[in-house]
Amino acid sequence: MDEPSNSKRRRGLGVVTPNACTECRKKRCDGQNPCGRCVSQKVVECIYEIPVRQSKEHMRAAIEQMKAHQQATDAVISALISTDQTNQVLDQLRRGESLETISEKLKASSHIGENITSYARASDYHAIENALLSARGIGNSSFSMLNINDPHIPSPHGQDPMWNPWHGVNDSSLHLTGMNDDSMSWTSGSASNPQSAISFPLLSTTHEESANFSASDGSIQFARDQGREAILGQKFGVEERPDFHNADKKLSWTTVTNDEAFIEHLMTLYFCWEYPIFASLSKEHFLEAFKTGDETYCSSLLVNAMLSLGCRFSTQPESRTDPNNSNTAGDHFFGEALRLLKEMDDCHTMTTIQALSLMSLREASCGRSSDSIFLSGQSIRLAIEMGLHKNAAQMPIEMDDEDDVVRAATFWGAFSLDQAWSLSIGRLPHSSRHIKLMTKPAVIGHIEASSWVPYTDDGAPLERPYTQPSNIRTVFKTFCELSKIVHISLYALYSPGANLTSESLLEIYTQYLRWYEAIPAALRLGHNFTPAVLFSHMYYHFAILLLFRPFIKLELVGSGVSPRDVCKQTADAISTLVKSYSELYSLKRTPSFVPYFVLASGINHLVVHGNTSSGPEMLYGALADLKEMESCHGFATRARHILHFLVNHWHINVSFDESEDDEDLEILCRPSPASLNLFCPNIESSDLENIIRPSLEGGNPLFWPFPLQGRPLLTSTNLESAGFSLLL
Repeated sequence: MDEPSNSKRRRGLGVVTPNACTECRKKRCDGQNPCGRCVSQKVVECIYEIPVRQSKEHMRAAIEQMKAHQQATDAVISALISTDQTNQVLDQLRRGESLETISEKLKASSHIGENITSYARASDYHAIENALLSARGIGNSSFSMLNINDPHIPSPHGQDPMWNPWHGVNDSSLHLTGMNDDSMSWTSGSASNPQSAISFPLLSTTHEESANFSASDGSIQFARDQGREAILGQKFGVEERPDFHNADKKLSWTTVTNDEAFIEHLMTLYFCWEYPIFASLSKEHFLEAFKTGDETYCSSLLVNAMLSLGCRFSTQPESRTDPNNSNTAGDHFFGEALRLLKEMDDCHTMTTIQALSLMSLREASCGRSSDSIFLSGQSIRLAIEMGLHKNAAQMPIEMDDEDDVVRAATFWGAFSLDQAWSLSIGRLPHSSRHIKLMTKPAVIGHIEASSWVPYTDDGAPLERPYTQPSNIRTVFKTFCELSKIVHISLYALYSPGANLTSESLLEIYTQYLRWYEAIPAALRLGHNFTPAVLFSHMYYHFAILLLFRPFIKLELVGSGVSPRDVCKQTADAISTLVKSYSELYSLKRTPSFVPYFVLASGINHLVVHGNTSSGPEMLYGALADLKEMESCHGFATRARHILHFLVNHWHINVSFDESEDDEDLEILCRPSPASLNLFCPNIESSDLENIIRPSLEGGNPLFWPFPLQGRPLLTSTNLESAGFSLLL
């Protein structure tokens, strides 16, 4: 009885094809072209249409196969272009070897060295070289006017006093090679005119600023998925729909949204554009804890802080509390982080210290410097109270290697951020002059070799004609070394009784020069150009600029080093690096402190223009850079107002657009009782008056006898709402 039934049920089985022709749709089709059924009907045309939805695995495999073939082709073409591999490759082609085989042989025979960017196509190499061309010139021009033969300055490069910060990039012998995962060479003089129209490859293959992204757009969804996987790892890449829940995750880290794809998207933006600058966490430990629900290295406070920072790099409506106001980006996540912070009974945890650092960066970006400085100060104080500055051997309890790595990242992130703020506002740091610093995180090969890709709201470029290793640990370690020199300089400049002399100033300057000369090849702009690498170079010039800026009206007796010349050259270098960054990535995605660098360089451009016959082009460039950054940095607007105010205050002949003149700069740059006013240039006599009579309406209601001392922050704009009223 069952046999006929089973036989009938199996009758529909046979050859199964994933895509049937239009005529056979919902019927049996053998998948041939033409298929057997259409052939039997003779007059019917057999047409196959591409299905609307294909499996993610099928799309991934097809794209990866095409990319691999394209990379092999480009590698062979690049090798043919080069002068030393042409004959070898031609012989292999004549022997009938496949492109893939030749490409693999090129990889195997290439020099294995540091993790340095390589390019598949000559056009991509030339585009990047042109974007970095002016930045490469910094090494030859920034210090050429300085008398490094000065006996007060020890030569940082041994016997050669005119040291070259591009040491390791030998222009006379370098040439473009093929697909080489570990090294890249330069072709001397091969760059075309940098003013020519060039399509820079990093972001040209993405659809810029797709604020109205639709999850139905399969190409962007796939690009996002690829980008998240590249930056966060293979465990990430949630389908983009709010109702999707990851069964592996034990905890919900935020109450702001339940869209896990959006959460991963914001995390990816943070790790792409801000990390590892001032990185207070270990990426690998955090991501593993995030997925498993382990609260040792992850917490709701930390996740919300990170998401609030990641929102600055997104234009999606969900990233803002007001979709039409970029200044509200991340406010909802930051508000949740503040709530969690206030509810904590014990803040002495590593994740709290990490979160405070990220919250500080976010507030620095927004232009709330007083809040940022407070949060940064809390972070470094807690780190020292917990003994994170000590090596594991110095601790009373035994710690495993995993804890030691996270402790190191947490302390050095908080320490570096504290130095950056202390440098920016001119004060002593929160750690003692003689603090014993713990060992920096070790450089690990597979972490260094992990690729960096430019990730935006549209995901990562599907076409990656270059290989740019992240070098995360090397960047972080080298940045920490620079922070140590900043620490030394702060105590030299601001310690009472330090007896600052021109000689001690030059000694610090020499330490900066030696740091720059000794940076690894992977961090030199001729090799890598990730945002973190470009930022490190900007920070180096920023530190030297602020070292010499107080002395631009002075000369150093017996020395050929001119503070005014050094400041001009470092300010020019910052502008040049920002220009390269803009051409590579745009300034709509820059780390938090970049507008502070541009402000410092812009002030110096203003000084130079006001004292010489040079034109205002550099100043205009700084103002344009700040304007472009306003979409992700509230401080960029503040910085632009400061420059405009100083132009008027110093009576410098500079013309602006009429729209810029309409802004009431006098009011915008006045002190506020809700701020420490560390970036407030418009201090009038009324702000310094210490009258005992009642305050006038609209004036500063606080009384303090010493104008340069700190005062309470009265954050409420309305006295009555804070429980106060003016004394009549």
